Amino acid sequence: MPKIPFSSRRAGRYYFRRRVRLHDGKDIHVIVPLSTCDGQEARERAAILAAQFDRVRRTVNAYFKLDQTIDPAMLKGLFESELRHCLAAFVSEFHEGVRDPRALVAIHRTHASAYDIAQRPGTGNELTDEQRQKLAAAGHDEFAIEWVACDLDRYCSKDSVGDDSLALMAEGLGLEPTDAIIGRLRHIHLQARAEAHRLAAHFMDEDVQSAFDQEEALLAKRRRGGEPLTFVPPAAQDPQPVAPPYPVDPAVAGVEAGRDDCLFKTYHATRFGAVIPKVLRLARAAGHWNRGLAQYERVLHTFAWVTGDKPLGDYGHSDVAKFKNALLEMPRTYRPSKDFQRPFDEVLATLKVTQANARSVNTIKRDLSYMSTAYQILAEDEWAPKAANTKALDFAGFKFGKHKKVSEKTERPPWTPEHMKCLFSAPIWTGGGGHLRRLTAGAGPAVYQDAAYWLPILLYYTHATLNEIAGLRTDEVHIDDAVPNLVIKNNDLRGEDGVEGGEKNIKRGRMIPLHHEILRLGFAEYVQAIRAEGHTALFPELYLNQARIGGHQFRNIAWGHMRDWIGLHMPIPVNVMSGKQADMHSIRSLGSSFYATSEAPDLMRADVMGHARSGTNALHYSKRTKTHGVDKVLAEYKAFMARWTDVATSHLQPHPVKLLPINHRSRTGKPRLKAL
Repeated sequence: MPKIPFSSRRAGRYYFRRRVRLHDGKDIHVIVPLSTCDGQEARERAAILAAQFDRVRRTVNAYFKLDQTIDPAMLKGLFESELRHCLAAFVSEFHEGVRDPRALVAIHRTHASAYDIAQRPGTGNELTDEQRQKLAAAGHDEFAIEWVACDLDRYCSKDSVGDDSLALMAEGLGLEPTDAIIGRLRHIHLQARAEAHRLAAHFMDEDVQSAFDQEEALLAKRRRGGEPLTFVPPAAQDPQPVAPPYPVDPAVAGVEAGRDDCLFKTYHATRFGAVIPKVLRLARAAGHWNRGLAQYERVLHTFAWVTGDKPLGDYGHSDVAKFKNALLEMPRTYRPSKDFQRPFDEVLATLKVTQANARSVNTIKRDLSYMSTAYQILAEDEWAPKAANTKALDFAGFKFGKHKKVSEKTERPPWTPEHMKCLFSAPIWTGGGGHLRRLTAGAGPAVYQDAAYWLPILLYYTHATLNEIAGLRTDEVHIDDAVPNLVIKNNDLRGEDGVEGGEKNIKRGRMIPLHHEILRLGFAEYVQAIRAEGHTALFPELYLNQARIGGHQFRNIAWGHMRDWIGLHMPIPVNVMSGKQADMHSIRSLGSSFYATSEAPDLMRADVMGHARSGTNALHYSKRTKTHGVDKVLAEYKAFMARWTDVATSHLQPHPVKLLPINHRSRTGKPRLKAL
């Protein structure tokens, strides 16, 4: 491979190297680890750093001859330079066409708010209740506020501007890089980035889209007079009539009941969107959809949007085909609800489906199945077909090519035992700092116990799923039994819409014996401490936020940083065909792989993993729990799991239970190899 400019290689890893001579004759050497062993990735990162380095050098030289203090003119110049640089990059990103522009607008809105908070002195990486209230008043909904919290923690904190680059800039300006000077320069850069994101959030405005120079059109929108940040749309001057939730074809707006040319016994002029609450209510009463109604409702509203929300009597076979084809033409990451106010055909023209982002056939079949159930309910009245023993709308009649739910091209790779040992060598388990410094090496000897400490260990040794462990209640952990165990079953923590949940299928309800390593590290003491605090949830910090709870919250506040820790020490497994990296569920894949040997009974593996048994004997005759008792069976299963599962935590020492304040628990912060 040709030599990569401005880089060197040591022990297989790449480093960025530059030397610059400033106007005062000083030579400055800069060495930055590129954190990769891949040559192509190193080439891309080095090119990005080289461009950034040249921009900083020009800025430093331009201001080198100014006074020894940061005067207003100097601050303004730094602000303008950073603002224009960031805004130019954002505008270019809009024109790349890789991502949906409206999704980018939403990202810029939350980033703007996150940087606004980060620039304020004394603020940390955690949103306070007061800040959440201000964000809500500024027009952010509940989900957007959670994205602001995520952005503040991962991308937009004060750590996003490094001390080294700011010290270099200060020296170039002829200033002593004191903490105060570095803090002032950081404030300017964060403030400029906040303004750049705020302006980029207006990129889709009509005046910007029609402008020849879109950057200048955005800069003309800059705040004047210290106006507060807000994303609340301006109120109309005159009262406007309430618009229907979906675009309506004027040709059908005045249709009256009583037409005889429709497919149904009776023509109903009521639009499909108006009967969605009825469909949900009846489906739940009939036992079709007992929980997770939000997902079913989303599919029904999507059908209404795609078909123009026509009167029920106007629907026909073409609408079914249009809905199926619309699902095929929507990228996997696309969320239709954000475009419900726009005509579907207009939005469709902006969607691009590739092999990498196409929806799976199983997802499309699932949505068609939901609509098939909706048709069955409406076929009792509004959609009762004229012709007996027929389906006026057949959502289940489509044929798809052969496919597998998971294949070598789409599967997510498992972790290896070495990756898990690397994870469990992190400061969370060996000694680190407190809130947001749990992954900071050398930050201290403290070991705190919470979901960040216990959840990965439990996933590794029980082979359960993330939501099964994250959704455990304290009364589902039986430490005092003859064989300590935990029970996976439906409960209120994993419930939705007032219905208990948690068991994906009947086989997922099971008892799992606790591995001796879990008990050795003090899990029993942790459970007692949580019970003493009066909590129902085993990990109560995962249920403080109603927008993200359980496993979703753990991914949001902790897992991403844990995976970054592994990535700093060894390559993360990746499927080269799909680009998918190993994730939380990959720990369960590793667990199942431990039993992929001819000596491990398949029946015991299925019971431990919560999979369906196979074979006549396993399905119908093997009733060992009833014949020999649950204690004996649990002891056998514990020995089975201990025999085949590699121990990845033997280097860890048990620590007395030490708990952080509940709103700080499991907030690990970014991994750092050196203490700040």
